[in-house]
Amino acid sequence: MARFRPPRATRDLLPADAALRMRIENQFAKIAETYGFQPIRTPSFENVELFAARSGPEIKSSMLTFHCDHEELALRPEMTAPVCRLISSGALDDAQAPHKLYYVAPCFRYCRPGSGRYREFTQAGIECIGEAGFDADAEVIAAVCRFLDSIGIADKTLRIGNIGIFGHLLREDLDPEDRAIVIGHLDRLMGIRERCRALAQSGDQLLLDALKIDRMDLASIQAQSDYSGSEQIEARQNLGMEELAVIMPREAEATYRRLWNVQDLVPEPAADLLIDISRLQGPLAEVDQKARALLDGTAATGALDELLSVCQRVEQYGQHEPEVVLGIARGFTFYTSTVFEVVSANAHGIRKYCGGGRYDRLIGEFGGPDLEATGCAVRFDSLIDEVRSAGAWSMPRPYELFLLAASDSVMSETIGLAETLRARGCRVGLAVGSQIQPTATDCELRGTERIGLVSGEPHAEIVVSDGTSSRAVPANADALSAEFDR
Repeated sequence: MARFRPPRATRDLLPADAALRMRIENQFAKIAETYGFQPIRTPSFENVELFAARSGPEIKSSMLTFHCDHEELALRPEMTAPVCRLISSGALDDAQAPHKLYYVAPCFRYCRPGSGRYREFTQAGIECIGEAGFDADAEVIAAVCRFLDSIGIADKTLRIGNIGIFGHLLREDLDPEDRAIVIGHLDRLMGIRERCRALAQSGDQLLLDALKIDRMDLASIQAQSDYSGSEQIEARQNLGMEELAVIMPREAEATYRRLWNVQDLVPEPAADLLIDISRLQGPLAEVDQKARALLDGTAATGALDELLSVCQRVEQYGQHEPEVVLGIARGFTFYTSTVFEVVSANAHGIRKYCGGGRYDRLIGEFGGPDLEATGCAVRFDSLIDEVRSAGAWSMPRPYELFLLAASDSVMSETIGLAETLRARGCRVGLAVGSQIQPTATDCELRGTERIGLVSGEPHAEIVVSDGTSSRAVPANADALSAEFDR
C-alpha cells in the first residue's frame, strides 16, 4: 500500500488529462494575444487582507491561510484581487493604457471532500483596465466566446445583464455593504429560479437535494423575520417535485421581500420593482420592451441603454442573439454595470463556463487610481469536463515516429536522425529492435504513430510503417519529415 496519497480534495493529473489542460491553456493564451492581451503572473499567496477586503462571503470562508514571518497569508482563492493589487502598486504606470492583461493560474479554496470540486483549480482570465465604455465590454465578451468556439464548446448560451439597473433602483443613501447584501439576495433568487426550471424539466435528484437545502435556508430567514404571509414554508411540508419547482420561486421572493422590509433595506414599492426586473430574461427586443415599461421614469433607463449597446456590439462580433438576463449578479459585490456569463443547460441545472463584467471602482478601493476596468474569468475544470465528455479531443501518442536501429552499430546514425527531427519539433523515439514488419500492435506498444526500420546498410532506405502499410523512405531528415504531413 502506498505510504502517501494526494491531500484530500486534490488530485494528480495523469498524462492524458495534463496534456488536455495544457492544450486548452495554450489555446486560451493564443486567442487572448490575438486581441492584444499580454500575460502576467502574480504570487500564489498574498496577504489575507487583500482578499478579505473586497471578496464575497463564500470566498472569505473558503480561504486556505497560514502564518509566515509574523504575517497571515492566504493561497490565492481567485485572481481579480491580485490583478487589482498589481495595478494599484503602480507597476504599470509607465505603460500605455489601457492595460490588457491575461493570466492562467492555479487558485486554491477550501471545499468539502466529495463535493465534486477540488481545493486546487485553474482560473484563466482577461482584464482590460483603463478603458471605459461598452466597446471594451464587448471585446472581452467576443474574445472569450471565440476561445470557447475554438475548443469545440458549441452548445452554449451567452447571457448578458447590467447590474447598474439594480443599483439605480436602490436608495442612494443605502450603505454599500447593504447594497451588496440586496444584490446578493437577487443573485440567489436567480439561482433558485434556474434550479426550479431545470428540476421541472429533468426531475434530477441532485437538483432536488440542492433545492431542499435552499428551502431550509429560506425557512430559517422566514422564522428570523417573523414572516406570516401566504408563502410560509413551514405550512407546506412534503411537497412533490413538480409542486416544489412551481412554488419555491414564489416562496423565495416573498422571503426576501419580508427580510428587506424588516431590515429597512428596500421599501415595498422598490422591492416589487426589483423582483419584477430580476425575472426578465429572453431575446433583447422582448426584454428591452418589458424593462422600459417597468423602469419608465427611473434613473435605471441609462443602464438599460448601456446594456442595449453592449448587446448590439457583441452581435457585430458575430455572437448572435445573446440572451438578456436582468437577474444576473454573479455573486460578486464589485460589478458596476455590464455583467455576463456563458452557460449550458444539463440535467443538473446550469453549467457555467465563464463569466465577468465591469468593475469601475474596484482598483480605487485597493488604494490605486480610479480606473475603469472590465474582464472575465474562465472555469477551466468545467471546460475540460465538457471537452472530454464530448470526445472533442484525444490524447496523441507520445511519438510521431519511432526509429528502430538494426543493431547498436547503427545507433549513432539513428540518434543523428532523431536529433535532427527533434530539432524540427518532431516527437521521435529510438531503440535497438527487431527488423520484422511492424504491426499496429507494435506501434501501440511503442506509443507511436509510425515505426521506422533503420538497417544501416550503405545507401539503404528506411522502411516506415504505420502497422497496416509500409513504404521505403530515403534515410534523411527531409524525407522523414515529409512523412508526418501525409
